[in-house]
Amino acid sequence: MRMYKVLILPLAEEDIMNNTDYIAFEKKAPETALELAMGFRNTIAKIEFMPKQHELDEDEELAAREIRKCYYKNYKIYFFIDERSSTVYVLRVLHMLVNAKPLLLNMRL
Repeated sequence: MRMYKVLILPLAEEDIMNNTDYIAFEKKAPETALELAMGFRNTIAKIEFMPKQHELDEDEELAAREIRKCYYKNYKIYFFIDERSSTVYVLRVLHMLVNAKPLLLNMRL
């Protein structure tokens, strides 16, 4: 089975931090925030095995760019697979209610 290297881009790291900080400080639930952060990391780590099992985004423009997604709770983890380098790039980690399309289309892949 082919394994892929997984790189979390700075914007995705920032998303993880912002999402968990919101839960910890605004919702005053630090234990839940820690669980969320660990869940994000565990879900992302699993992408290294068979990343193509995850669906392309339903948006045609994003799918044309080969942007895929997986889910953790109420969040979508968007990523791109570079087959030449066997690398998965985690692009963003966004709540399901966020319109991800403009955020993802503005990224250089």
